[in-house]
Amino acid sequence: MQLNWLAYQYREWDGYGRFSSRLIRALLRFNVDVRVHLHEVANMPEWMQIRNDVTWDRLTISCLPSFYLNRVPGRHWLLSMTEGSRLPVGWCETIQRSGVERIIVPCRHNADAFAVTGLPVHVILGGTDPEEFPIITGRPDRPYTFLALADRGARKGWVEVWQAFYQAFGTPTDTPDVRLIIKSRPDGNEMLELIARADRPDPRISILMEDMDMRTFYQMGDCFAIPSRSEGWGMPHREAAMSGLPVIVQAHAGLDDGYTGQWALVIGGGRMEAIPSHFEQIAGDWMKAKVSSLAGMMLRCFMQPQTAANFGRGAAAWLREHQTWEIAAQKLIGLIGEHNGVDH
Repeated sequence: MQLNWLAYQYREWDGYGRFSSRLIRALLRFNVDVRVHLHEVANMPEWMQIRNDVTWDRLTISCLPSFYLNRVPGRHWLLSMTEGSRLPVGWCETIQRSGVERIIVPCRHNADAFAVTGLPVHVILGGTDPEEFPIITGRPDRPYTFLALADRGARKGWVEVWQAFYQAFGTPTDTPDVRLIIKSRPDGNEMLELIARADRPDPRISILMEDMDMRTFYQMGDCFAIPSRSEGWGMPHREAAMSGLPVIVQAHAGLDDGYTGQWALVIGGGRMEAIPSHFEQIAGDWMKAKVSSLAGMMLRCFMQPQTAANFGRGAAAWLREHQTWEIAAQKLIGLIGEHNGVDH
């Protein structure tokens, strides 16, 4: 089997890049011939394509936000996602003009959104790598520590985690032996930057504004609270669970895979809201977590740390059996084989 793989980047911190690189590695382990390129090769003159070993006699899979999508010679599939319940403005038209035959998405929620294109849409869940995220062993002597993510505004649910932390644990005087670490990218969250510079911060809360290795981040905590309002790939949630951390989520959007309760502590009671207009590449609705439900689950993990830890180890075992990149690669290989040479 031979493929071209086009992406706009393959960096670790980007969801598209991370999804692409992990799935490509798994495909290579199954002896699939994958030629990896940046998406700009589609616009290169023919002599430059030849120089860069680009040929179009094989199926091309573009793993891109749809606004980067280019028409290419030969057969062409799209692997994409959106965090919202609808496609952003212009995505449908771009996909229809691109000559794409089929669309692959990581969750049922996305399948519903991309159905508007009129093209066949297939769901292939992403995976996790037990070698990249081995079970964390040996808990340091420290207060019970919650982790949260805060990239790109409020979408990862960190505001609700902040509110739930105080609802569950009150002031430093009320509960001194608990911690919360919130991680964001260096330029990812202006509100967190202001909080981090506060004159009298809560000593229990730490804010990390850095691109750090996620394995190192997961090792800093005892529980990952990430009740995302919307998700496409949903990789950090599953990676932390693969590491053996108990992970608190909402079973919504990219996290609703039909088995969420097997690998995460699911909270209910969330409220659907329109996504603010300043999120230019997210459209439709998302689900804001119910703070009291989140606070209750955080308090339960804090009060019963061994029970929470046991759940985390069981979740990791379940993921190792049911949601790895090898399983995702096998499903993609099967899909390509099923539709080899068939455009619809």
